[in-house]
Amino acid sequence: MANTVVYVKGDPATKTLGDCPFCHRALLTFEAKKVPYTMEYIDFDNKPAWLQDVSGGKVPVIKEEGQPYMPDSDVIVVHLENKYPEPSMKSDVPPEIGAKLFPAFRAILLGPEEERPEKEALLAAELKAVNDYLEGHKDKGPLFGGQRLNATDAAVAPKLYHIVTALGHYKGWKLPAELPAVARYLDAVKALPEWKATYYSEELLLKGWKRHMDQHAAGKH
Repeated sequence: MANTVVYVKGDPATKTLGDCPFCHRALLTFEAKKVPYTMEYIDFDNKPAWLQDVSGGKVPVIKEEGQPYMPDSDVIVVHLENKYPEPSMKSDVPPEIGAKLFPAFRAILLGPEEERPEKEALLAAELKAVNDYLEGHKDKGPLFGGQRLNATDAAVAPKLYHIVTALGHYKGWKLPAELPAVARYLDAVKALPEWKATYYSEELLLKGWKRHMDQHAAGKH
């Protein structure tokens, strides 16, 4: 099986993975499917010109031998599922579950403080939908995929990591106690070898969102 190059947010000098949830999604998929890959780290302060041409400067991007660059985590994970169908990561979870988590989170973190109660209500509704689904299927295991990662897990777990970490630090927000399935879910995900192989620290995550917050405040978003 040929090695695939995965271009991700990170530090080329130290070969440290950065805090991109979309890169995380792609990497979790590579790990779960046991597809060989090599990471190339993109310094977001010094993006190469080709990346702008290929993806508008966004990551992840993958490069398979003899093939053109492939951007966009949505496209990448579907490609991997089709090319490497075993183990399957196909998901029968309704696509709306978790779909609006990240927009709601960003609105709280980056939006006006006076709109925070309204945005937190939206996030609470999204989290409740996630919790209700997990609670209703807990007989199969703590994950969306039961006992192992599926495509929904790869998409949702990194976003939940960002939400809980960044909102907790910058807004004093805590995961509501009435969402026990979400709490169990995060504990279960973080114990997986796929997560440990693609982990980036809370410190890096918080640093990344501090930069977003500063840029937003300066009108550079």
